[in-house]
Amino acid sequence: MYKFLIWLLSPIVKFLVRVKLEGEVNVPDGEKFVICANHLSNWDPVLVVVCTKIPIQFMAKESLFKVPVLSWIIRGLGTIPIKRNEPEMAPIKKSIEVIQNGGHFSLFPQGKRLHVPPHPDQAKKGVGFICGKAEAGVLPIGIYTKNYRIMPFRKVYVRIGEFIPYSEIDFGDGKPDWQRASVQIFEKICDLAAPVEK
Repeated sequence: MYKFLIWLLSPIVKFLVRVKLEGEVNVPDGEKFVICANHLSNWDPVLVVVCTKIPIQFMAKESLFKVPVLSWIIRGLGTIPIKRNEPEMAPIKKSIEVIQNGGHFSLFPQGKRLHVPPHPDQAKKGVGFICGKAEAGVLPIGIYTKNYRIMPFRKVYVRIGEFIPYSEIDFGDGKPDWQRASVQIFEKICDLAAPVEK
């Protein structure tokens, strides 16, 4: 199902948003990692899947599972639903389990869609927490397009950065500083999502 969706979505996505992919050779093999990118639109999860070509799981609001067509796609991609009345830690624990069981999980450190240049201060501590608890590295991805707004037929740059090993993530000294780790990770993503010089 997953491979079929990749096959189905790849040409559609690359045509509609004119994807310019860089750094595909940076996707590691045999490593335990989280895929992190800046967040511009609802296209982002699909862009990440299409560009990395590896099975990835995401988190999404439970309400999206009721949307025709979209529901079929996100279920096929193994998306983890976030329930409104569910404890906040429940989906995070599920994501850690995915990674520890050899799967790949993707999330957006900003926590919401932003149509502004990404900045390290926008990062939430959840990314650092998940990496720390799962002892996983990070594959950083930067997404850039004009005004940080994805529009039909507008060129979108997807840059896959160099893999960040778990051993190189800075959790501080003593008690783990999840926010510090998140900021460090997102700094790499901000560089990758910088405007393209013409």
